[in-house]
Amino acid sequence: MHVHERNVEKRRLNGVILKSSMKVFEAFGDLGKRVYADGALSKKHKELTALAVAVSQNCFD
Repeated sequence: MHVHERNVEKRRLNGVILKSSMKVFEAFGDLGKRVYADGALSKKHKELTALAVAVSQNCFD
């Protein structure tokens, strides 16, 4: 699957999930916002750490 096709499918699935009565998707988004909020570490440092982990583990998606 090409990158464009994968992105289209992600958007389609996100739309399906958002229409669901389940609150998991919304809660997961809120969790991400809270995790990357400025605190003891800045948002920038948290993002750079996440990038370093992703690169070291070959997680590019």
